[in-house]
Order: sequence, then C-alpha cells, then structure tokens
Amino acid sequence: MRKVLTLLVAALVVGAYLGGWWPERQRRLALESQVRSLEERLAEAESRVHLAALLGQALTLGEAIGEKNYGQAQGLSTKFFDDARIELGRATRPSDRTALEGVLAMRDSLTASLTRGEPAAMDVVLGARARLRSALGYPAIAAPVPVPPTVPSPSATPQP
Repeated sequence: MRKVLTLLVAALVVGAYLGGWWPERQRRLALESQVRSLEERLAEAESRVHLAALLGQALTLGEAIGEKNYGQAQGLSTKFFDDARIELGRATRPSDRTALEGVLAMRDSLTASLTRGEPAAMDVVLGARARLRSALGYPAIAAPVPVPPTVPSPSATPQP
C-alpha cells in the first residue's frame, strides 16, 4: 500500500510539473517566433534607412553639382561611394545588392566628370539616384517633357 501511495504521489508531482511546464513552453516558443519575426523586420527597416541615407547623400551631391561647386562635390562623392561600399557589404536582398553594385560602377565616371568640371556629372548622379529609388521601392520619375516656347498668335499682337 505504501508503494502505491508513493507512486501516486510521484505521479501527481510529475503531472503538476508537466501541467505548469507545458503552457510556459508553448508561450516561450510563441515569443521566440515573434522575436525572430521582429528581428527580420528590424533588419529590413535598417537596410531601408541606410539606402535612404545614401539617397539623401546623392541628393546633396546633385545640389553641389547643380551649383557648379565641383570641389565640394568631390568630397561628397568620396563619402557617398565609401558609404555605398559599406552598405553593399551589409546588404542581404538581391535587389539592394544589384542597385549598390550599379551605383559603385559609376564611381570612376563621376570622379572623372567632377575632376574636369563637367556638368555631365549630374547625369551620373541622377542614375545613382534612380537606382537607389528603385531599390527602396519608389516609383521611377518620368523625364520632364520639354515645353516648347510660346509664340504669340497673330491675333494676340496689337494692331495699330
């Protein structure tokens, strides 16, 4: 009888332990899954922030070129491409890697244009901006349609 009572008490202790352990285990597994999901979302957000920062640098670089301040533009260009190379090392999405590789391929062309003080440097920066916008998922900007100069109509001219 004593043996049966001991086995019954041991079974109750094990049952109580499992009764408390199982729900906590399920809760822990659900929370770990949620943490993994949030870590992935955080990594994606950080990647977008870095690409957006590069886009901001490209905009600033374009402003310097637009003002024909090629000396300042050379310094901005160096930082822009150095940061792009760092981001390429961090990038995990193929679209980000492709965009960054395309941007880095423009470095020599932009450096040469800035050294010669050519306004064509702006075209290179516009290409880099387009690649970064695409990687961020922004729609492409259509090229502006040239507006023909207005010619006064014969009826609009004053008659003496």
